[in-house]
Amino acid sequence: MKKSVLVFITLIIFLQPVLASGPENLYYGFLEGSQDLGAALQKPIEVKYWQGAMFMGLTMFTSLFDRPIYDCLANKPALKGAASILSTSVEPISLALMYTSFGWNNRELARKMVGSTLYTQLNTNGLKYLLGKSRPYKTPANTGPSLIGPNLNLSYNSFPSGHTAQSFSLATVLSEEFPDYSFWFYTWSSSVGLSRIFLGRHWPSDVVGGAFVGVFSANHYLDSINKVEDYKEIGYTD
Repeated sequence: MKKSVLVFITLIIFLQPVLASGPENLYYGFLEGSQDLGAALQKPIEVKYWQGAMFMGLTMFTSLFDRPIYDCLANKPALKGAASILSTSVEPISLALMYTSFGWNNRELARKMVGSTLYTQLNTNGLKYLLGKSRPYKTPANTGPSLIGPNLNLSYNSFPSGHTAQSFSLATVLSEEFPDYSFWFYTWSSSVGLSRIFLGRHWPSDVVGGAFVGVFSANHYLDSINKVEDYKEIGYTD
């Protein structure tokens, strides 16, 4: 018993610097990440022709096969358990754990994860309620999705997939920090996207669109804060 207590005390002593800095780093990450949203919104959107063409082309091409692909993959009992776990990995509690695990000793990474999350969600929800695409489970059988335009109906906010956009946004941020593991980050985000189809929540084109929105949002956000830091280094103030 005494030996266990001594080991515990020793661990606390050695981990004290880590335990002391962790909450401060997370607080910094959430505070700065939230404030970065303004810089991302002010930065002009720059989309190269080939990027826009790829986004539109792949999304529209996939939409032609939304119904057959969905019917083939969705609501399969054998896949439901794993799909639920993957889908939950980008929901609020899981995101908080992810921010903590990666940002505990890296305040700038915590900042980037929070900022990219907020900016991605802003873009995603804007498109969702602007386009008004019907959810699969609210669409009659043997028919494809419909678009009704701007609305606030939760049955018509299918495109793009928010879970997919969020996971690809985080994969982009984490890949910048840990490039050697980018394959695994994007494998995770791709699996999250597929899980949304398996669970019957999204059409395949929603997932493709969500992936593009997530990567674009993260890159735009990262570029915007990098420019702010560059201005600070040369002493520029607005």
